[in-house]
Amino acid sequence: MTLTLNRRGFVALAGATALASPAIAQRARALRFGSPMPTSSSYHKAMEIFAEEMGKLSGGKLKIELYPNAQLGGLKDMLTSVQLGTQSMLITVPAWYSSFVKQMDVFTLPFISSSPERLRTALEGGFGKKMEGYARESGFQIVGYWLTGPRHMLNNVRPVKTAADMNGLKMRIISSQVYMAAFRALSANPAALDYSELYLALQQKTVDGMDLGLPDVISGKYYEVVKYATLTSHVIDFFAASMNKALYDGMTAEEKGMIAQAMKTATDWQWTQQMADIAAAEDKLKSQIEIIHLSPTEREEFAKLGRSVYPQFEASIGKDLIAEATKALGAA
Repeated sequence: MTLTLNRRGFVALAGATALASPAIAQRARALRFGSPMPTSSSYHKAMEIFAEEMGKLSGGKLKIELYPNAQLGGLKDMLTSVQLGTQSMLITVPAWYSSFVKQMDVFTLPFISSSPERLRTALEGGFGKKMEGYARESGFQIVGYWLTGPRHMLNNVRPVKTAADMNGLKMRIISSQVYMAAFRALSANPAALDYSELYLALQQKTVDGMDLGLPDVISGKYYEVVKYATLTSHVIDFFAASMNKALYDGMTAEEKGMIAQAMKTATDWQWTQQMADIAAAEDKLKSQIEIIHLSPTEREEFAKLGRSVYPQFEASIGKDLIAEATKALGAA
């Protein structure tokens, strides 16, 4: 069948196409937001809040699709995908970003942060803006920070009551040169593993332990595969939520405002909830695993060894940046 148009028909068709174009332009855009964490965590709930707020603020024109539990791949894969633009967003801790943004490892230096409150003030102030600039240079636009909290030493071999008790333990670490040096300073045997592989590695005794926040021990059910938790608080950690920089830069000012507003709503909820989860976690875990409290003297032994690695990273992180971070974060 051949379709023939006279001039009047062509004009009518062109007009109809022109009228349809705005509708096509208004079609919802989907942003893929990946996470390594389970749906039972406060991080996933914060992702849901962010997605809901974005839907409301954009009138459904910006849809946030959530992919928890490493559904989009391991953390290095997700970071690469966001950097390249094949994935829109992710959350992960600074140590994982450090493979792409060396300066982010400043947050991983042992005992550099004194409290979650001091950390949030720094992240939402001038120091956080400086770190966001480094991330942009590598293709990431940081749009928010969610609290993880104090990380502690956990293992399934023996109670760790002194730094010497770490000797020889095969500890899973994040893929970070700072982590590698810090655990070696404790005479442990560090092994870099993706978070998605951690439970099985502990179950099969491929590794002896790891460092993690207590709420994440609960949400990940790690109490099933570790016996001891030593409350070192050697890192006060957080997730940085980031987007592909080019994607963000291509958005309108209105869309960027929506992201900021939705992220603030999610962030305020998440920090409050995570602080409550941290406070409740020890009580929930004490019937599952042995929890070891350190005296100030015992903790200082860990801190002294941890801080001994700082000079090794003055070249890669920057001596001045380490000094600025120490001041901003209030070294523990």
